[in-house]
Amino acid sequence: MKKPAFLCAAMALFLSLSLYAAPFARAAQPKVVINPMNFDFGTIDEGTKAKATFTIKNDGDAPLVIYDVRPTCGCTIASLKTKTIAPGKSEQLEAVYNSMNASGEVRKFITVSTNDVKTGNGVLTLTLSANVKAKPAPDIALSIYMLANVQIPSGGSIRRTVTVSNPGQLDLTINQITASQGMLAKMGDITVGYGKTVNTSLKLKPGQSEKIDVTISPKVKKGNYQEVLIIRSNSTRNPIRDFIVQGVVQ
Repeated sequence: MKKPAFLCAAMALFLSLSLYAAPFARAAQPKVVINPMNFDFGTIDEGTKAKATFTIKNDGDAPLVIYDVRPTCGCTIASLKTKTIAPGKSEQLEAVYNSMNASGEVRKFITVSTNDVKTGNGVLTLTLSANVKAKPAPDIALSIYMLANVQIPSGGSIRRTVTVSNPGQLDLTINQITASQGMLAKMGDITVGYGKTVNTSLKLKPGQSEKIDVTISPKVKKGNYQEVLIIRSNSTRNPIRDFIVQGVVQ
């Protein structure tokens, strides 16, 4: 008579423990795994459109949702056919990096946002890297690009010298120089008056440089001013270079 009573008590205890534990059972969750996380193209020629493939796998037991795939540079395109990946399944993320106008060591990034908040708080960052071998081309560089907080007395002016150089491998042609209303520039036999634009055909060989004497005479009588000299050339990487002067007329 005592044995059945003991069995009933044990069964009741088991059921009560099962009901207590049920609310604490682990909920199904997605788990994102991306391979590789970093893709190295190695050495590529400038202008190459290099392709990379990343495998996104769901190692969890709930659907993995890809909210967003976003390259951090306009030179990179990323595409994914589906935004929902079932447990145990995989999808391919295709990325294309356009190396036009790039040179040297480059690193580009793609962020992937998912509903797997336990992995990277839901956001993983993929890396594309390459050593871009630049094509021979002209280039243009200035010894200084900006002067800030330059104080000038009302009706006064200041002078500065800017060196223009060609750090490229082919001849650089300066096609046009534009001066703002409060700036005058002289480079060799070329004079660009206040508020004027002058077309030129000045050539600089690789490694060659030329000095520009600049006079800044702001037209404002008092307060803040900004003057700019704009140089246009046949450089494909930097076709436009600016020399900017900002400050206050006292």
